[in-house]
Amino acid sequence: MNITEAFISGFTNWKNFSGRACRSEYWYFTLSVSLIAFILAFLEAAAGIFSVEFGYGPFSALFQIIIIIPSIAITSRRLQDRGVSGWWQLSYFTIIGIFVILILLMLPAKEDENNWGRNPLLDM
Repeated sequence: MNITEAFISGFTNWKNFSGRACRSEYWYFTLSVSLIAFILAFLEAAAGIFSVEFGYGPFSALFQIIIIIPSIAITSRRLQDRGVSGWWQLSYFTIIGIFVILILLMLPAKEDENNWGRNPLLDM
């Protein structure tokens, strides 16, 4: 999966919290969202509408609101690809949980088939 396909898949499956997402889909989606956020921040700073007090401008804030649900959904599917529930994202509220989730997101799929379906790499 390339970066364009991952970005489109992330937004077309924005309400799909079941199933699985391969590593490339998750990381390319994250990369594309990060690049867009960087470009928006740069444009806001150049236009003088970047708020130093808040750390973002109006377009960045709107973009963050738009991507929050697709980001949670794709992270949930990526964790389920690994074989753990998407509810593990709640461990973000602990310091150690952030690192646990990051490691789980980097690891490959554990099985060809699990409770959330078939490995998406086998369907390609």
